[in-house]
Amino acid sequence: MYSVLLVDDETIELETMVQYVPWEQAGIRVAGTARNGKEALGKLAELKPDIIVTDVRMPIMDGLEFGRRAKQIDKSVKLIYLSGHNEFQYIKSALNIEAAGYVLKPIDMEELLALLEKVKKKCDEEQLAGQGGGWLLEKLLLRIVREPLEERRIEWTRQWESQATGFTAHLPYGAAYITFEPPAFPDGMRAAVAAIRVAAGDTDTESANAAYELAYDAAEYARTVLGPRLDASIVLETSPNTLFVLFQGKPQQWEHAYWELLREELSRAIGGKADLSIGLSSPYRGFNLLREAYEESKRCNDEKLYRQAGAVINPGTVTPVKQSEELSAEHAAAALIGAIQASDSDRTGQVLGDWFAAMRQERIERNYAVRANIQLLTALEQHFTTLMAGTFRDHLLADHWKELSQLPTIAHFHAYTLRFCGELLKAASERDLDRNQSVADQIAKLIADRYHLPITVEDIAKEVFLSPNYVRSIFKDKTGETILDYLTRIRMGHASELLKDRSLKVREIAHKVGYENVSYFCSVFQKHKGSTPNEYRKMHL
Repeated sequence: MYSVLLVDDETIELETMVQYVPWEQAGIRVAGTARNGKEALGKLAELKPDIIVTDVRMPIMDGLEFGRRAKQIDKSVKLIYLSGHNEFQYIKSALNIEAAGYVLKPIDMEELLALLEKVKKKCDEEQLAGQGGGWLLEKLLLRIVREPLEERRIEWTRQWESQATGFTAHLPYGAAYITFEPPAFPDGMRAAVAAIRVAAGDTDTESANAAYELAYDAAEYARTVLGPRLDASIVLETSPNTLFVLFQGKPQQWEHAYWELLREELSRAIGGKADLSIGLSSPYRGFNLLREAYEESKRCNDEKLYRQAGAVINPGTVTPVKQSEELSAEHAAAALIGAIQASDSDRTGQVLGDWFAAMRQERIERNYAVRANIQLLTALEQHFTTLMAGTFRDHLLADHWKELSQLPTIAHFHAYTLRFCGELLKAASERDLDRNQSVADQIAKLIADRYHLPITVEDIAKEVFLSPNYVRSIFKDKTGETILDYLTRIRMGHASELLKDRSLKVREIAHKVGYENVSYFCSVFQKHKGSTPNEYRKMHL
């Protein structure tokens, strides 16, 4: 089957093409979809489609600009344009970038299928003529390393071996899995800790972004650097910041030091914009083991989680990870709270440095490491609740799970948490300049201590020796929330945690968080969490 990438900014149009065009009957597989040209361009290297069906008019990057760039990346890809605008200039522009055809909306199914048959025939002719052989080898290799079914891998391996004239079947081959990441601390660890005194630990975002803009250049750099130095090699882009290299070479070209030199040369070629991590496989014989070589090199690359920066990682240097949560966030959180309250940025940096160093040394498994980090951040958020408002709200209230899950190494977890603590230090410093903030803090503490009791604004006002109206005004001004809203949020947070204990009934939980009326508690909970207590319990247990 040939593969197709579908591109359209209209969701309904995209879904219609996916579901109602008889692709399988036409001998074509839908490799993926995209909502605009920029998104499609990002998927092009990963999916390597034979055919692209794209709308002409789209936001961000239109179909014509996307088509022009797609042709620069893959001259053999076939472009079919869709448009509701029967205008000659669009047709002319499409033909100027070697479009395979043009179909007007609404799509005539027979017309589209007839055009697809012509495009497939053109693809067949080019393959038989040996055109785009390198691209075909890459597509076959990508299928081999991603295909879970052995019988399909065998067929694609047979096709690949018949085309891969540079590789010798009886000689050993290896795999290298290369990733490019923005440095966790672009200006160095010491500079990052110092920065939180003034700028809350902001990192060089331009450097970080630049590291992820290497998607296409990196592959060309790798081919230029590796090609002359290895007996045979194929460089494959498996995602925007990842390369897979299959190679054969002389015995010395398998050594760690040799690949370290190649890593440094490749790093210089991309201008030092990113940390390079290279996972190497063992030597393999027999192309039926291509997928195994790929997976071993990827596992070695995963070892970068415990490295401070880029490195070459061999199978013999990888040791087991710890499948546990032995690294407690409780003591680190207590130490950080004390340091932040004392406005001690040096102590904050030291506590975080020690904690993340222990995480690397103990080799905590990735998911456990993410979970421990979230526990630490959650403890800080709960203690410094009154800081999570006003100017710093957007900086502090983040989806930590989403953010941390996307980061490549523990060093990046460290940088993320350091920036968060820097924001807290900055917010705490500004809070201390405000006399009324101490009143808001006192109210928040009262609520934290008595949320399980039927506490009222009048009760709180008596405790801080102010009128109820003034108390309401101060708290709303400093936190952005009413006292009632804040109290309800605290109660719902505790209720969510208590629901994780199956031994507790909903009635008991309602009483534990200050609600005598269980029905009212259930109504408030559903309003805040979007589900009833019982539904929430089922979803999170």
